[in-house]
Amino acid sequence: MSTNSFINELLRQKDEGQIEFLNDFNINLILESICAFLNGEGGWIFIGHTGKKLIGISNLSEDSFQELRRNVNDRIFPQPLVYIQKDTYEGKDIILINVLKGARQPYSLDKKYYVKTGQKPKEASPDDISLLLRSSNEYTSTWEKLTAIDATFENLDVTELEQTLSEANRIGKGNSLPNNSQEFLSYFQLFDYSTVKNGAVVLFAKKPTKFLSQCRIRITVLPEGKTGNRYEDTELIEGNLFYSFNRVSDYFRKNLPMISEFRNDSWDRINREKFPSDALDEAIVNAMVHRDYGDMSGDITINIYPDKIEIINSGEIPPDIIKGKSTIAAHHSVLRNPTIAHMFYLRGKMEKLGRGLALIKERFVDLGLQTPEWSTQSGYTTLTLYGIPKLIEINERMFHFMTQFEFNEKFKSEDYLEFFSGDIQERSARADLQKLVDGGWLSKIGRGPSTSYSKTNKKLPDIAE
Repeated sequence: MSTNSFINELLRQKDEGQIEFLNDFNINLILESICAFLNGEGGWIFIGHTGKKLIGISNLSEDSFQELRRNVNDRIFPQPLVYIQKDTYEGKDIILINVLKGARQPYSLDKKYYVKTGQKPKEASPDDISLLLRSSNEYTSTWEKLTAIDATFENLDVTELEQTLSEANRIGKGNSLPNNSQEFLSYFQLFDYSTVKNGAVVLFAKKPTKFLSQCRIRITVLPEGKTGNRYEDTELIEGNLFYSFNRVSDYFRKNLPMISEFRNDSWDRINREKFPSDALDEAIVNAMVHRDYGDMSGDITINIYPDKIEIINSGEIPPDIIKGKSTIAAHHSVLRNPTIAHMFYLRGKMEKLGRGLALIKERFVDLGLQTPEWSTQSGYTTLTLYGIPKLIEINERMFHFMTQFEFNEKFKSEDYLEFFSGDIQERSARADLQKLVDGGWLSKIGRGPSTSYSKTNKKLPDIAE
């Protein structure tokens, strides 16, 4: 999903109450809105739009943008999980902010509390604060914050803890966090009076499976596909999440094949990964952050086939996020494990909150590969990533037109329309030509009114339906 299509989808949902529009770049007003969303259900903030009209942000400097990020980390307590993105939409500068529902309500801004009333934030009344304090117990009893039986601080990898703090400080997210490892864990309610919580074990333990048997990732290579009975390689990873993420990422880079291919319009050979590594990393982070760790049999399973990879984890994607198998709705993230997600955020491995699924899909589509698919069944989510080209079907009309041209012969879209003597609309002509480009039968030359097309040497299908 491109940025424009993602924003279009957000605007389509604007009446559903999960998006607030701000005309101006005013840091204090933005922070009040963020704080109110944290104390509510979360949502999006769109700066540079009135709700009816796009106006953009004039003279938005990089210094001002970074100042906003620093203020979010330094002035809101406890530190929130907020993703801030500067972008361009229809030629104008805008800012999109995705605010995750706070896992440690109530949140304060400069020691004041804010809540949503209608579309705007307001300073919380004593009754509002009392309600937030009573309801906050709902979030303090999540699986992450339950005591891990027999685990002690000595069972944790202090090096991983220190690296998390170091990385948070390096990228500007650690200024308001304690620098002592135990105090850091206590800040996130993962350590309390010598008691270590489940989240700390999953994230930082030297041997997490000693306490939680479900902390495993199993990688299996099946060279004969699902129906085969031969396993070529099986790897079992049992470390903490950061160690495991690095092991899986390294495994993919070392063992997945490279593809060498020639473009249809040139003699240049292109070498690329069969599966885009950045999308694979995003997929692994999603599985780690969103899985249901309360399921004792819920290992993450990665099956590698000749033409696809399956990543299976316990826990189901909410039905309003994925329509069908691959249609992704604009959404703000609903986190099953908010503290685990926050640690990945501090390590710089979770920067696209609310857009991770769309980015996975986008990378595969951009490479001309078959669209990734998500499915849920019996409490598990399966992500299937294909390493094969997207199937492009051409119709009889397209086939008939293409047979009139020789290799490298050029034409324009007007010629396509004229060939059919006005029997098709301009929109249909554009769609036909784009399919031929996507399928590699045409090369597109130039942009705008001067655009032309050149027939490549790729053979047309024998039978066109």
